[in-house]
Order: sequence, then structure tokens, then C-alpha cells
Amino acid sequence: MQPDFREHYAQKFRLKLDRLPTKATDRVSRLLLLLAFISGLMFLALGSYLVGFTDLSGTTDFERHITQTSIKIHSFISTATFSYLLLFLGLGIVLVSLFHLFRSKKVSFDGQTFIVKDFPVFGTPHSFEEPLSKYKGVRLRLKFCQYGLLSKNKFIIELYHDDPKKIVPLYISINPKHIRSIWKEYASALNLPPIHLSEKGMVAHRVNDMDRSYAEVVKEWNLPKDFVFEKKHSKDFACKQRQDKKLIKARHIMFDLYSVLNIFSIILLSLLLGYAFYNHSIIIKHIPLHLALACYALILTLIVYAFLTLMVKDLMIIHNKRIIIFRKLLGFAIQDAVIHFSDIKSIEIPFTPTTGRYALQIITNEQNVIVFNKFSANDLRWIRGFLVCEIME
Repeated sequence: MQPDFREHYAQKFRLKLDRLPTKATDRVSRLLLLLAFISGLMFLALGSYLVGFTDLSGTTDFERHITQTSIKIHSFISTATFSYLLLFLGLGIVLVSLFHLFRSKKVSFDGQTFIVKDFPVFGTPHSFEEPLSKYKGVRLRLKFCQYGLLSKNKFIIELYHDDPKKIVPLYISINPKHIRSIWKEYASALNLPPIHLSEKGMVAHRVNDMDRSYAEVVKEWNLPKDFVFEKKHSKDFACKQRQDKKLIKARHIMFDLYSVLNIFSIILLSLLLGYAFYNHSIIIKHIPLHLALACYALILTLIVYAFLTLMVKDLMIIHNKRIIIFRKLLGFAIQDAVIHFSDIKSIEIPFTPTTGRYALQIITNEQNVIVFNKFSANDLRWIRGFLVCEIME
């Protein structure tokens, strides 16, 4: 099955349309690649040093006069093996950095035609020209990105075409603020409908309707009051009322593929930290003590972050015409967002192709809040219906 989306390279991209002709380059940040390249070289240098150190044989005159210790030092893996692991890690980081360095896509627009030149690392560069009239709309979609232990939602605004190879990026960012306003601006400037992929397929909007509040829109639907309670939801979440507050929360921690990756990362980093502690006396012979302690602290921080990411649960409270989003972690609730009913422009259930999952997306002109990203589409429809009932009151 051919995907209906095209991958883009950058984390931050914008094709400005206020002055034509215009052009922009879709590629990974050069500063980020430079930092990664330097880190890879450091691992290579350290690995090369340790390989050379373990190749030394014999003893010096100075070493013959040193009192020999009777303490036996054991290691899970040999110094030579550890050295080659560092070499391979550094080489991998350097190669990935160079891969992204030479990969880019140049986009230009003269007001009538888009010209795109794609320069992949493997294969020959290719380009195409496509008139604006051939595009179906301006699409907003989400892409889940995993950077090691860090995970981000990438917001992509692009020109949608029936041929995925001709989809053109317009705006890319990991910052959700003002994304709806930016989406509307591109749709207005190009005179195309704003579209997005929902749980029911591709959905088109009218540009003028994007300024209306969601409360005005749902009142025109003439839905029966409390219609949502005729439907059932799964036991993955609970809906309760406490005094004048209504609460929706996940009953348990939900797992997906990225949860498995987090668990694997926790196990791997824990083993690495245990190995480092067990061989602390050897390590500080090769690197300064303060640097070793900094590395221990970094590994421990990554373990804690991965664990907290794994254990977090979403909590939603509806009170006084507001939606309050909390992230609940080990008994503590951290407030993430407060959204007034009057500010809501849309409540969507977008599909993220990279994870194969849905989420509840509450959109205002300033915010784009994503919650319950591990629930099924049916459960999310029930929650959206519940919010619609609350808004209609």
C-alpha cells in the first residue's frame, strides 16, 4: 500500500508567501548535526585511545617499583571489547550525521508553480514542477518522532496531492503554538481548503469556519442532549463526577511499541550504569573523576526520564466551562493546559501514521493540546462526544 504522505527532513521549516517568488530548503539543522558530529568524533577518539592503550604490553621501570595490590578487579566485559563498542558508537553517530548533512530538499514557488528539487543520499537527485491548481488542499498532520529517549510531535503543514511524491512542505515545527492560525494563513494565501486526516478519513474545512468557535458549530448540529451516554466505552478509562467537576482519566498505564523501547532503554542503561559503578576504579584511571561522575549523572537522568515517561497518565477535568489537562505521575498531578470552551476552535481525532495510533486533539488559535494518545478511536469518539455535550449546555 502506497502511503498518502511524504516524509520531510527538517524539524523547523517555513516557506514564506508574503513575497514572491520565494524559496526554502528542507533539511536538518546544521548546528544539531555539528554537535552530533563532534560527539561522534569524541567517542571515536576515546575508543581509539583505549584500543591503543590495551595494545601496550610489558611494564615500565616506574611500574616495577609500584607496590602491587592484592585486590582483584573483575569486569563484565574486557577493556578491549568496551573500546571497540565506543569505536562503533562513535562511527555510527558520525555516519548518521553525514547522512543527514547531504540530504536536503529545495522548494521554490513563483505564485503559480511549485518547483521541488530533492537530493537524497542514495540514488540520483530528482525534481518536479507542479502547478498550484493540481493540489487538493493544505493539510495539517502530526508525525511522532523519537530522538533516543526523547519523543516529540512534529506538526507538518503541507500541500496535499494525489501523488505522494508531489506533496510539498509549507511549514514544519515541533512547537504547537499558533499552529491553527498558521494553517489557516497558508490555506487563505493559496486559496485552497484546509484538510486533515481524522479517524474517518480525510476531512476538509471552510476557511471562514476556522474563525468560528466550536461552541457555535456544535449547536448547529442539533444533537440530542446526552446523546453520548447511549454508547459504551471500554474499561481503559473512567468518567466520574465529583461535586461540580467531571473527571476523565485512564484506569491504568497503557503500553505501545514506544513503551517497549523505553523499557529496553531502561534495562540497557541500568546495565551500563551498573557496569560503570562496578568498574569505577578502572574508569577513573582513564578519565578524570569529575567527568566520570558527570557521565553517571547523565545516564541516571536518562533512566529516570524514561521511567517517568513510561508511567505518566493523562487526566482531564471539566469545570466552570473549562477543560483542565493534567499529566499524572506516581500520585502527583502536573497541570499541562487550561482551555476555555469559548476558545476552542475544534476537537479532532487525528491519526499518526508513524505510530498507527489516534489521539484527542483540542485546538485553539494559540494552543494545540494532545491528550489520551494511546486510546482507541472508539474511546476517543466517546470522549469527544462527552465534551460536545458539555459545550452544548
